[in-house]
Amino acid sequence: MDFYFNIKLLTKYVIINKDGDFMKKKEIIKSSKDFTRIIKNRNGAISRAFIINVEKNEEGKTLYGITFVHKIGNAVLRNKLKRRIKMIITNNKKMYQKGLNYIIIIRQEAKLMSYQKLEQDLNKLFIKIKEKSNEEKNI
Repeated sequence: MDFYFNIKLLTKYVIINKDGDFMKKKEIIKSSKDFTRIIKNRNGAISRAFIINVEKNEEGKTLYGITFVHKIGNAVLRNKLKRRIKMIITNNKKMYQKGLNYIIIIRQEAKLMSYQKLEQDLNKLFIKIKEKSNEEKNI
């Protein structure tokens, strides 16, 4: 019983960030049609661990979708990576542009990286996307 209790506490600690909130379900893209439409646009950035595709959102909300290039490890590893990405997004929301749909595709390299490396890599990509959109606005 003690062991189960500790695991449960650890899970709560991982899911909730310093502000006490976490990624809400209304911020997640779930539709397969939306995923394929955004990915076909090929507008985004690529790194060793991630591919991010972006699309403007007419509603002004920021939505996120998380998927994998192909099957990476087992379900436990995939869920762990998804939880980490959701925490990174939740903790760094102020960095991301509003009014965009983001599809984050996790690559094989991500399973070998620590949380800090994943966070650095993902934040660099979001900065690159922000700079790219600012350049398009200036033209």
